Amino acid sequence: MAKPTSRAFWAVATVVCLTLLLRPPLAAIGPLLGLIQKSMSLSTSELSLLTSVPVLCFGVGAFAGPKLQQKFGLGGSFAGILALLTIVIATREWFGFGYLLVGTVAMGLGIAVSNVLFPALIRAEFSHNVPKMTAFYTTLLSGFSAVASAVAYPAARALGSWQLALAVIAIPGALGLFTWLIALRQPSAAHEPVAQVGESHGMWRHPLTWAIAAFFGLQSSNFYVLLNWLPTILVNQGMAETNAGAIVGFMSIVGVPVGMLITANLKRIRNLTLLIVAISTVTSLGVLGFSLGTAWVIPASILTGFGLSSSFPLSLALIGMKGSNQAITTGLSSVAQGVGYLVAAAAVYLAGLSYDLTGGWTVAIGSMIAMSIAQAFAGIFAAKHPIV
Repeated sequence: MAKPTSRAFWAVATVVCLTLLLRPPLAAIGPLLGLIQKSMSLSTSELSLLTSVPVLCFGVGAFAGPKLQQKFGLGGSFAGILALLTIVIATREWFGFGYLLVGTVAMGLGIAVSNVLFPALIRAEFSHNVPKMTAFYTTLLSGFSAVASAVAYPAARALGSWQLALAVIAIPGALGLFTWLIALRQPSAAHEPVAQVGESHGMWRHPLTWAIAAFFGLQSSNFYVLLNWLPTILVNQGMAETNAGAIVGFMSIVGVPVGMLITANLKRIRNLTLLIVAISTVTSLGVLGFSLGTAWVIPASILTGFGLSSSFPLSLALIGMKGSNQAITTGLSSVAQGVGYLVAAAAVYLAGLSYDLTGGWTVAIGSMIAMSIAQAFAGIFAAKHPIV
Protein backbone atom coordinates (compact mmCIF):
# COMPACT_ATOMS: atom_id res chain seq x y z
CA MET A 1 0.00 0.00 0.00
CA ALA A 2 1.24 3.45 -0.86
CA LYS A 3 2.31 5.70 1.97
CA PRO A 4 0.20 8.75 2.90
CA THR A 5 3.06 10.96 1.73
CA SER A 6 2.45 9.66 -1.82
CA ARG A 7 -0.95 11.33 -1.85
CA ALA A 8 0.56 14.56 -0.58
CA PHE A 9 3.13 14.49 -3.40
CA TRP A 10 0.52 14.00 -6.12
CA ALA A 11 -1.80 16.54 -4.48
CA VAL A 12 0.97 19.15 -4.53
CA ALA A 13 1.69 18.31 -8.17
CA THR A 14 -2.00 18.84 -8.95
CA VAL A 15 -2.01 22.18 -7.15
CA VAL A 16 0.91 23.30 -9.31
CA CYS A 17 -0.75 22.19 -12.57
CA LEU A 18 -4.15 23.57 -11.66
CA THR A 19 -2.68 26.91 -10.63
CA LEU A 20 -1.22 27.18 -14.13
CA LEU A 21 -4.81 27.22 -15.40
CA LEU A 22 -6.29 29.73 -12.95
CA ARG A 23 -4.47 32.97 -13.86
CA PRO A 24 -2.33 32.61 -17.04
CA PRO A 25 -5.36 32.34 -19.41
CA LEU A 26 -6.50 35.70 -17.99
CA ALA A 27 -3.11 37.34 -17.51
CA ALA A 28 -2.13 36.62 -21.12
CA ILE A 29 -5.18 38.42 -22.53
CA GLY A 30 -4.19 41.95 -21.48
CA PRO A 31 -0.91 42.10 -23.45
CA LEU A 32 -2.65 40.48 -26.45
CA LEU A 33 -5.68 42.79 -26.58
CA GLY A 34 -4.19 44.82 -29.43
CA LEU A 35 -3.60 41.70 -31.55
CA ILE A 36 -7.03 40.27 -30.70
CA GLN A 37 -8.71 43.57 -31.55
CA LYS A 38 -6.99 43.79 -34.94
CA SER A 39 -7.53 40.12 -35.75
CA MET A 40 -11.25 40.14 -34.94
CA SER A 41 -12.01 43.83 -35.64
CA LEU A 42 -13.39 44.41 -32.15
CA SER A 43 -14.48 47.64 -30.51
CA THR A 44 -13.24 48.81 -27.12
CA SER A 45 -16.63 47.87 -25.66
CA GLU A 46 -16.28 44.33 -27.00
CA LEU A 47 -12.81 44.14 -25.47
CA SER A 48 -14.29 45.35 -22.19
CA LEU A 49 -16.85 42.55 -22.38
CA LEU A 50 -14.13 39.97 -23.10
CA THR A 51 -12.02 41.11 -20.16
CA SER A 52 -14.87 41.48 -17.66
CA VAL A 53 -16.79 38.27 -18.48
CA PRO A 54 -14.31 35.90 -16.76
CA VAL A 55 -14.42 37.88 -13.54
CA LEU A 56 -18.23 38.04 -13.74
CA CYS A 57 -18.23 34.25 -14.09
CA PHE A 58 -15.99 34.03 -11.03
CA GLY A 59 -18.81 35.65 -9.09
CA VAL A 60 -21.71 33.69 -10.59
CA GLY A 61 -19.91 30.34 -10.58
CA ALA A 62 -18.69 30.71 -7.01
CA PHE A 63 -22.17 30.04 -5.65
CA ALA A 64 -22.14 26.56 -7.23
CA GLY A 65 -19.09 25.46 -5.27
CA PRO A 66 -20.81 24.08 -2.14
CA LYS A 67 -23.42 22.15 -4.15
CA LEU A 68 -20.81 20.59 -6.40
CA GLN A 69 -18.73 19.61 -3.39
CA GLN A 70 -21.78 18.01 -1.80
CA LYS A 71 -22.68 16.05 -4.94
CA PHE A 72 -19.28 15.03 -6.29
CA GLY A 73 -16.89 15.60 -3.38
CA LEU A 74 -13.63 17.46 -3.72
CA GLY A 75 -12.12 14.64 -5.78
CA GLY A 76 -14.83 14.51 -8.43
CA SER A 77 -15.24 18.28 -8.52
CA PHE A 78 -11.57 18.96 -9.25
CA ALA A 79 -11.40 16.16 -11.82
CA GLY A 80 -14.29 17.79 -13.67
CA ILE A 81 -12.75 21.25 -13.36
CA LEU A 82 -9.44 20.09 -14.81
CA ALA A 83 -11.14 18.37 -17.76
CA LEU A 84 -13.32 21.40 -18.52
CA LEU A 85 -10.50 23.93 -18.33
CA THR A 86 -8.21 21.85 -20.50
CA ILE A 87 -10.79 21.62 -23.28
CA VAL A 88 -11.98 25.22 -23.34
CA ILE A 89 -8.54 26.80 -22.96
CA ALA A 90 -7.29 24.73 -25.91
CA THR A 91 -10.21 25.52 -28.22
CA ARG A 92 -11.70 28.93 -27.40
CA GLU A 93 -9.33 30.90 -29.68
CA TRP A 94 -10.08 29.24 -33.00
CA PHE A 95 -13.73 29.83 -33.95
CA GLY A 96 -14.40 33.55 -33.92
CA PHE A 97 -15.37 36.08 -31.28
CA GLY A 98 -18.65 34.35 -30.40
CA TYR A 99 -16.97 31.08 -29.46
CA LEU A 100 -14.11 32.95 -27.79
CA LEU A 101 -16.70 34.61 -25.57
CA VAL A 102 -18.58 31.35 -24.89
CA GLY A 103 -15.33 29.52 -24.15
CA THR A 104 -14.25 32.32 -21.86
CA VAL A 105 -17.53 32.01 -19.97
CA ALA A 106 -17.04 28.26 -19.52
CA MET A 107 -13.45 28.83 -18.46
CA GLY A 108 -14.49 31.50 -16.00
CA LEU A 109 -17.11 29.24 -14.40
CA GLY A 110 -14.57 26.42 -14.03
CA ILE A 111 -12.03 28.74 -12.44
CA ALA A 112 -14.76 30.14 -10.18
CA VAL A 113 -15.59 26.76 -8.68
CA SER A 114 -11.90 26.00 -8.26
CA ASN A 115 -11.36 29.33 -6.49
CA VAL A 116 -14.11 28.51 -4.00
CA LEU A 117 -13.11 24.91 -3.35
CA PHE A 118 -9.38 25.55 -3.07
CA PRO A 119 -9.50 26.60 0.62
CA ALA A 120 -11.46 23.39 1.37
CA LEU A 121 -8.98 21.35 -0.68
CA ILE A 122 -6.04 22.79 1.24
CA ARG A 123 -7.84 22.19 4.53
CA ALA A 124 -8.61 18.59 3.52
CA GLU A 125 -5.27 17.59 1.99
CA PHE A 126 -2.92 19.70 4.13
CA SER A 127 -4.81 20.19 7.38
CA HIS A 128 -1.65 20.81 9.44
CA ASN A 129 -0.16 23.32 7.02
CA VAL A 130 -3.06 25.54 5.92
CA PRO A 131 -1.21 28.92 6.15
CA LYS A 132 1.92 27.59 4.45
CA MET A 133 0.01 25.82 1.68
CA THR A 134 -2.11 28.93 1.17
CA ALA A 135 1.11 30.90 0.83
CA PHE A 136 2.45 28.32 -1.63
CA TYR A 137 -0.75 28.38 -3.69
CA THR A 138 -1.01 32.16 -3.84
CA THR A 139 2.70 32.47 -4.64
CA LEU A 140 2.19 30.18 -7.62
CA LEU A 141 -0.83 32.20 -8.72
CA SER A 142 1.16 35.42 -8.70
CA GLY A 143 4.26 33.86 -10.22
CA PHE A 144 2.47 32.13 -13.09
CA SER A 145 0.36 35.23 -13.71
CA ALA A 146 3.52 37.31 -13.96
CA VAL A 147 5.17 34.91 -16.39
CA ALA A 148 2.06 34.77 -18.56
CA SER A 149 1.83 38.57 -18.73
CA ALA A 150 5.50 38.94 -19.56
CA VAL A 151 5.76 36.26 -22.26
CA ALA A 152 2.31 36.44 -23.90
CA TYR A 153 3.17 39.04 -26.54
CA PRO A 154 6.66 37.69 -27.35
CA ALA A 155 5.20 34.17 -27.49
CA ALA A 156 2.51 35.28 -29.91
CA ARG A 157 5.15 36.83 -32.16
CA ALA A 158 7.39 33.75 -31.93
CA LEU A 159 4.56 31.27 -32.57
CA GLY A 160 3.05 33.36 -35.32
CA SER A 161 -0.38 33.84 -33.73
CA TRP A 162 -2.02 34.95 -30.51
CA GLN A 163 -4.25 31.87 -30.73
CA LEU A 164 -1.35 29.49 -30.24
CA ALA A 165 0.04 31.63 -27.42
CA LEU A 166 -3.24 31.14 -25.53
CA ALA A 167 -3.86 27.51 -26.51
CA VAL A 168 -0.58 26.13 -25.12
CA ILE A 169 -1.74 27.09 -21.62
CA ALA A 170 -4.04 24.04 -21.76
CA ILE A 171 -1.11 21.62 -21.51
CA PRO A 172 -0.83 21.76 -17.69
CA GLY A 173 -4.53 20.89 -17.50
CA ALA A 174 -3.97 17.47 -19.02
CA LEU A 175 -1.00 16.89 -16.70
CA GLY A 176 -3.03 18.05 -13.69
CA LEU A 177 -5.89 15.67 -14.46
CA PHE A 178 -3.37 12.82 -14.62
CA THR A 179 -1.72 13.70 -11.29
CA TRP A 180 -5.07 14.24 -9.54
CA LEU A 181 -6.43 10.85 -10.62
CA ILE A 182 -3.28 9.27 -9.21
CA ALA A 183 -3.66 11.23 -5.97
CA LEU A 184 -7.23 9.99 -5.54
CA ARG A 185 -6.00 6.40 -5.66
CA GLN A 186 -3.68 6.96 -2.71
CA PRO A 187 -4.72 6.49 0.94
CA SER A 188 -5.57 9.72 2.73
CA ALA A 189 -5.99 10.96 6.26
CA ALA A 190 -9.49 11.04 7.72
CA HIS A 191 -11.35 14.08 6.48
CA GLU A 192 -14.19 16.05 7.92
CA PRO A 193 -17.67 15.10 6.67
CA VAL A 194 -18.68 16.62 3.35
CA ALA A 195 -20.38 19.93 3.87
CA GLN A 196 -24.13 20.01 3.58
CA VAL A 197 -25.32 22.97 1.54
CA GLY A 198 -27.78 23.99 4.19
CA GLU A 199 -25.02 24.35 6.75
CA SER A 200 -23.59 27.36 4.92
CA HIS A 201 -26.82 29.26 4.22
CA GLY A 202 -26.35 31.31 7.38
CA MET A 203 -23.24 32.85 5.84
CA TRP A 204 -25.44 35.31 3.93
CA ARG A 205 -26.64 36.85 7.18
CA HIS A 206 -23.30 37.04 8.93
CA PRO A 207 -21.47 40.40 9.04
CA LEU A 208 -18.09 38.66 8.81
CA THR A 209 -19.08 37.25 5.42
CA TRP A 210 -19.81 40.69 4.04
CA ALA A 211 -16.61 42.14 5.48
CA ILE A 212 -14.50 39.44 3.83
CA ALA A 213 -16.53 39.77 0.61
CA ALA A 214 -15.87 43.52 0.58
CA PHE A 215 -12.17 43.07 1.24
CA PHE A 216 -11.93 40.29 -1.37
CA GLY A 217 -13.95 42.22 -3.95
CA LEU A 218 -12.12 45.51 -3.60
CA GLN A 219 -8.64 44.02 -3.81
CA SER A 220 -9.75 41.79 -6.71
CA SER A 221 -11.16 44.83 -8.51
CA ASN A 222 -7.79 46.56 -8.45
CA PHE A 223 -5.95 43.41 -9.51
CA TYR A 224 -8.17 42.62 -12.50
CA VAL A 225 -8.49 46.22 -13.68
CA LEU A 226 -4.69 46.45 -13.76
CA LEU A 227 -4.25 42.95 -15.19
CA ASN A 228 -6.54 43.71 -18.12
CA TRP A 229 -6.10 47.44 -18.71
CA LEU A 230 -2.64 48.42 -17.48
CA PRO A 231 -0.95 47.38 -20.76
CA THR A 232 -3.41 49.60 -22.64
CA ILE A 233 -2.86 52.46 -20.18
CA LEU A 234 0.90 52.22 -20.63
CA VAL A 235 0.69 51.94 -24.43
CA ASN A 236 -1.46 55.09 -24.43
CA GLN A 237 1.34 56.79 -22.48
CA GLY A 238 3.80 55.86 -25.23
CA MET A 239 5.22 52.52 -24.08
CA ALA A 240 5.83 49.66 -26.53
CA GLU A 241 3.39 46.72 -26.30
CA THR A 242 6.11 44.23 -25.38
CA ASN A 243 7.34 46.44 -22.55
CA ALA A 244 3.80 47.09 -21.33
CA GLY A 245 3.17 43.35 -20.95
CA ALA A 246 6.50 42.94 -19.19
CA ILE A 247 5.54 45.67 -16.69
CA VAL A 248 2.36 43.78 -15.76
CA GLY A 249 4.46 40.66 -15.26
CA PHE A 250 6.95 42.58 -13.15
CA MET A 251 4.14 44.07 -11.04
CA SER A 252 2.68 40.61 -10.49
CA ILE A 253 5.94 38.98 -9.44
CA VAL A 254 7.80 41.67 -7.51
CA GLY A 255 5.62 41.44 -4.41
CA VAL A 256 5.36 37.65 -4.31
CA PRO A 257 8.08 37.11 -1.67
CA VAL A 258 6.43 39.68 0.59
CA GLY A 259 2.98 38.13 0.19
CA MET A 260 4.38 34.65 0.77
CA LEU A 261 6.16 35.65 3.98
CA ILE A 262 3.12 37.48 5.32
CA THR A 263 0.74 34.59 4.65
CA ALA A 264 3.06 31.87 5.92
CA ASN A 265 3.61 33.77 9.18
CA LEU A 266 0.10 35.17 9.57
CA LYS A 267 -0.49 33.46 12.90
CA ARG A 268 2.59 35.18 14.31
CA ILE A 269 1.45 38.67 13.34
CA ARG A 270 -0.24 40.20 16.35
CA ASN A 271 -1.46 43.46 14.81
CA LEU A 272 -3.41 42.61 11.67
CA THR A 273 -4.96 46.08 11.65
CA LEU A 274 -1.59 47.72 11.08
CA LEU A 275 -0.77 45.18 8.38
CA ILE A 276 -4.05 45.79 6.53
CA VAL A 277 -3.62 49.58 6.67
CA ALA A 278 -0.07 49.26 5.37
CA ILE A 279 -1.14 47.00 2.49
CA SER A 280 -3.94 49.36 1.47
CA THR A 281 -1.73 52.45 1.70
CA VAL A 282 1.03 50.91 -0.41
CA THR A 283 -1.52 49.83 -3.04
CA SER A 284 -3.03 53.33 -3.20
CA LEU A 285 0.37 54.97 -3.69
CA GLY A 286 1.31 52.46 -6.36
CA VAL A 287 -1.87 53.01 -8.36
CA LEU A 288 -1.39 56.77 -8.09
CA GLY A 289 2.07 56.34 -9.59
CA PHE A 290 0.62 54.93 -12.80
CA SER A 291 -1.08 58.27 -13.45
CA LEU A 292 2.24 60.17 -13.36
CA GLY A 293 3.63 58.90 -16.67
CA THR A 294 6.11 56.26 -17.76
CA ALA A 295 8.93 57.70 -15.65
CA TRP A 296 7.10 56.46 -12.56
CA VAL A 297 6.16 53.02 -13.90
CA ILE A 298 8.82 51.01 -12.05
CA PRO A 299 8.25 52.44 -8.54
CA ALA A 300 4.49 52.30 -9.15
CA SER A 301 4.77 48.65 -10.17
CA ILE A 302 6.81 47.80 -7.09
CA LEU A 303 4.39 49.45 -4.66
CA THR A 304 1.29 48.05 -6.37
CA GLY A 305 2.89 44.62 -6.61
CA PHE A 306 3.66 44.62 -2.89
CA GLY A 307 0.08 45.63 -2.09
CA LEU A 308 -1.73 43.23 -4.40
CA SER A 309 0.54 40.28 -3.65
CA SER A 310 -0.20 40.75 0.06
CA SER A 311 -3.93 41.49 -0.03
CA PHE A 312 -4.97 38.48 -2.12
CA PRO A 313 -3.35 35.76 0.02
CA LEU A 314 -4.52 37.62 3.12
CA SER A 315 -8.12 37.47 1.89
CA LEU A 316 -7.86 33.71 1.28
CA ALA A 317 -6.14 33.16 4.62
CA LEU A 318 -8.94 35.05 6.39
CA ILE A 319 -11.46 32.69 4.79
CA GLY A 320 -9.50 29.66 5.97
CA MET A 321 -8.87 31.04 9.45
CA LYS A 322 -12.37 32.35 10.18
CA GLY A 323 -14.22 29.13 9.24
CA SER A 324 -14.46 26.71 12.17
CA ASN A 325 -14.94 23.62 9.94
CA GLN A 326 -14.90 22.53 6.30
CA ALA A 327 -18.60 23.26 5.81
CA ILE A 328 -18.30 26.82 7.14
CA THR A 329 -15.06 27.38 5.22
CA THR A 330 -16.67 26.36 1.92
CA GLY A 331 -19.78 28.45 2.60
CA LEU A 332 -17.74 31.49 3.60
CA SER A 333 -15.51 31.05 0.56
CA SER A 334 -18.50 30.71 -1.78
CA VAL A 335 -20.34 33.82 -0.63
CA ALA A 336 -17.27 36.01 -0.14
CA GLN A 337 -15.76 35.12 -3.52
CA GLY A 338 -19.11 35.11 -5.32
CA VAL A 339 -19.99 38.63 -4.20
CA GLY A 340 -16.37 39.79 -4.39
CA TYR A 341 -15.83 38.73 -7.99
CA LEU A 342 -19.14 40.28 -9.09
CA VAL A 343 -17.84 43.57 -7.73
CA ALA A 344 -14.52 43.03 -9.53
CA ALA A 345 -16.26 42.20 -12.83
CA ALA A 346 -18.21 45.44 -12.66
CA ALA A 347 -15.00 47.34 -11.95
CA VAL A 348 -13.21 45.85 -14.98
CA TYR A 349 -16.08 46.67 -17.32
CA LEU A 350 -16.60 50.17 -15.92
CA ALA A 351 -12.90 50.93 -16.26
CA GLY A 352 -13.08 50.28 -20.00
CA LEU A 353 -16.37 52.15 -20.27
CA SER A 354 -14.90 55.17 -18.46
CA TYR A 355 -12.19 55.35 -21.11
CA ASP A 356 -14.81 55.27 -23.87
CA LEU A 357 -16.74 58.08 -22.19
CA THR A 358 -13.87 60.33 -21.11
CA GLY A 359 -11.04 59.47 -23.47
CA GLY A 360 -8.65 58.90 -20.58
CA TRP A 361 -7.89 56.71 -17.58
CA THR A 362 -8.13 59.30 -14.80
CA VAL A 363 -11.53 58.09 -13.57
CA ALA A 364 -10.42 54.45 -13.49
CA ILE A 365 -7.20 55.24 -11.61
CA GLY A 366 -9.04 57.45 -9.10
CA SER A 367 -11.58 54.69 -8.51
CA MET A 368 -8.82 52.16 -7.83
CA ILE A 369 -7.27 54.46 -5.23
CA ALA A 370 -10.67 54.84 -3.52
CA MET A 371 -11.15 51.05 -3.52
CA SER A 372 -7.72 50.56 -1.96
CA ILE A 373 -8.69 52.84 0.91
CA ALA A 374 -12.10 51.20 1.36
CA GLN A 375 -10.60 47.71 1.52
CA ALA A 376 -8.70 48.72 4.66
CA PHE A 377 -11.92 49.29 6.60
CA ALA A 378 -13.41 45.98 5.46
CA GLY A 379 -10.22 44.08 6.24
CA ILE A 380 -9.90 45.53 9.74
CA PHE A 381 -13.45 44.48 10.60
CA ALA A 382 -12.88 40.96 9.24
CA ALA A 383 -9.59 40.52 11.08
CA LYS A 384 -11.07 41.56 14.43
CA HIS A 385 -14.20 39.44 14.12
CA PRO A 386 -14.15 36.01 15.87
CA ILE A 387 -14.35 32.76 13.90
CA VAL A 388 -17.74 31.30 12.94
